[in-house]
Amino acid sequence: MPFGNTVNPLFLAAAMSTRTFASLLLPLFAVACLVVAYLTGHELRAGMVNADGLYLPTLFDDLLRHGGRFSTWYLTPVPYFFPDYPMFLAAYWLGPDAYLQIVIFSALQCVLLLSAIYLFARTLRIEAALPCAAFSLTLLAWLALSAREPFVLLLWNGWHFGGFIVTLLALAAWQRFADGGGYRALGLACALAFLTTLSDSLFLLQAAVPLACAASARMLLERDYLAGRRLRLALPWMPAAAALLGHMSYKVVVPHATRYSAQMDLHHLAANLHDLHAIALQLWNALPLAVLCWLALFVIALACAVRLALRRDPFGLPRPLAWLLVFWLISLAGQVAVSLLVHNLPMAARYFIPAACWPILLAPMMAAHLLRGRAPALLLAGTLACAVGTGVATLRQWQAHPIERAYYPEDVACVDRALAGTGLRYGIAQYWDAKLFQGFSHQGIVLAQHLESLEELPWITTTRYFRPAYDFALIGPKAPPPHYIPPEKLVAINGQPAAQVRCGGYTLMLYGQDKLKVTRGAVAARWKP
Repeated sequence: MPFGNTVNPLFLAAAMSTRTFASLLLPLFAVACLVVAYLTGHELRAGMVNADGLYLPTLFDDLLRHGGRFSTWYLTPVPYFFPDYPMFLAAYWLGPDAYLQIVIFSALQCVLLLSAIYLFARTLRIEAALPCAAFSLTLLAWLALSAREPFVLLLWNGWHFGGFIVTLLALAAWQRFADGGGYRALGLACALAFLTTLSDSLFLLQAAVPLACAASARMLLERDYLAGRRLRLALPWMPAAAALLGHMSYKVVVPHATRYSAQMDLHHLAANLHDLHAIALQLWNALPLAVLCWLALFVIALACAVRLALRRDPFGLPRPLAWLLVFWLISLAGQVAVSLLVHNLPMAARYFIPAACWPILLAPMMAAHLLRGRAPALLLAGTLACAVGTGVATLRQWQAHPIERAYYPEDVACVDRALAGTGLRYGIAQYWDAKLFQGFSHQGIVLAQHLESLEELPWITTTRYFRPAYDFALIGPKAPPPHYIPPEKLVAINGQPAAQVRCGGYTLMLYGQDKLKVTRGAVAARWKP
């Protein structure tokens, strides 16, 4: 008997230790698979090394390596200060070039998400917090490997996913405050709301206002005014007020405003509804099982919301978790409503990251509560299945394409060979080519973005790249207006180039040092992509 009493606790401790180790190892293995997929040229890499994906690498390289100034930069409409800037700063220090910095950022963002899910689940008092976090991240990694938006955005810098991660942290801080954690937790929630909305205004719509609505509704329905004072009903709106302040502070912090001003009316409702249907249909064709699971959780969330409104038990779920489902519904409804009414912005999957990803976090937490003692083992089995699926797909990719430790496309190499020994360094290119060729060139070239009209394009770039005259022009393939730079316009102004080199689908027009001039009309500051 004493022997049995000794062995059982040791056995349980060993089992728990094994589960903990597996819950950490499997999601990290899935992240490693994504890194390998990137390095072997998987299709998910295309969006990470294009002009938009090179925003932060180009910005940090200019500021930290070439003595640039933040005041000269035209940032993205969403500047992504937090948490993207701190994470990319770490990636910049760890990676020798933009190619590796981008994938290091992806890995860091995955690790941050894993940590945020775990912390959030612990705040909700989910006993299997780590298995829940492991399953959610591994499933997201498997979905990201499909290269479908919005899941693949988990790997991209500057594409709204950082705001979703901070939402978890802000909600955890609010829940800590609601559980009696003191005003320091509320202050943390407000600080996170301010920083994130300053960085990405979608946080106000997708997180801050839904939190205020869900928390206020809970207080009213449960007659819980936190110590009985009605004035406390205003407390859920403090993070929303901080977020609004962050939104209003944009012009104070950003040197050159490029943020969109959303214009809404009912005239584009049908067209926007058609585009939203197209996004949903694409996901259905690619990931039908995932869409079915999403719909099932949506129905459950609606049923929970109804039962909470009727002051009934929400199917045995803990109140914080049930109200989190309500929060998700409010966030989803707000995002869909605004997206259907806006007519000056395109309908895009990236705006629905919370709508698509919250179920991936909520489902395992609900399962952990309902299944209790069996949850860790079942969640671990699901995590293993996702990790194996991700690993097999990555292995096949690796077998077909070797790992590329450096990214040096043949078109870029061709341009470098043409410029080698000429002393020519400054050129012009269209938006979709400028950052790509400048970022991966070995010749240290600087490319200024110009439009079809030859006007400067101050869009996600610095004014330091623009010059009175240039050395060469890189003419890319035909691009939608107003991007494509017509070579005949350059010839009309400067005559025939001294030399012309063909590099794949690109043409390099070499004029000589400071011998290429462009029309210097009004700067195209009003242009929107």
